Amino acid sequence: MHSKKTAIAILLLASLCFMMVAAVYAQTQPSTLTPGVKTGDTFTYSVKALWNSNDPNATMGDDVRQMNMTDYVKVEVTGISGAQVTLHTIWRLTNGTEISGDTTLDLDTGLVVSGTSIFWAIYGGNLNVGDRINPMGFNQLTVNSTQTKNCLNYQREINTFTIMGQFAASDNSSRTFSDDMVVQFDKQTGMLVALHDLQYYTNPEYTQTIIWQITDSNAITSSIQSFPMEIVAIVVVVIVVALLVAVVAFRRQAKQRKIRFQQRKR
Repeated sequence: MHSKKTAIAILLLASLCFMMVAAVYAQTQPSTLTPGVKTGDTFTYSVKALWNSNDPNATMGDDVRQMNMTDYVKVEVTGISGAQVTLHTIWRLTNGTEISGDTTLDLDTGLVVSGTSIFWAIYGGNLNVGDRINPMGFNQLTVNSTQTKNCLNYQREINTFTIMGQFAASDNSSRTFSDDMVVQFDKQTGMLVALHDLQYYTNPEYTQTIIWQITDSNAITSSIQSFPMEIVAIVVVVIVVALLVAVVAFRRQAKQRKIRFQQRKR
């Protein structure tokens, strides 16, 4: 009987504590996106472009040539303020030339707050399927899927979203192009892992494919997610209290058995 009451007490106590955990967790969740990166995190990428055309009037753009001269692109997180993240980007070419710049991006809107836009592919940390990429932005893009994949020899949860449609060309002409882009980013940090962007132009006609792939990062360590310290503390309290209740119950039962044994001897 006592062991049954003890089990019920432990169950009720655990339920109460986990309700406290849920309440604390709900209170700590902001209404806007939370960066998954921290100052000092670095991410390095390889970049290349494929270009193809049978149109004699088509010419390869300088941007494509530069991508194919890329040694690496290194992005470092240099500042965080709310949903805004400041990045220092170094784009190093194979001839030793470096193009650098600082950019502050707002994760909620997806817009550049200040600086240049050398790198833009950073998103909120721990987004789930169906979550909007930029909840306060103009686009309605959402996370399409989450899969566990190998990333830099670690098993990571990778989010994916796609962009498909017709867009205006960036050369100030009246041309448009069709774009089919697949973006993969690390769920925990929100940083780009891979990008495959197929663009089809007309007048003149050509296709170009832009490919980004992460090659190194000091932030990609494991697929284990970090938890808020408030939750960790409450879980520890739950375990300690449950153990204390179990010890007290065990001692009480041992004492009662001893009393019964002594009564039988009499």
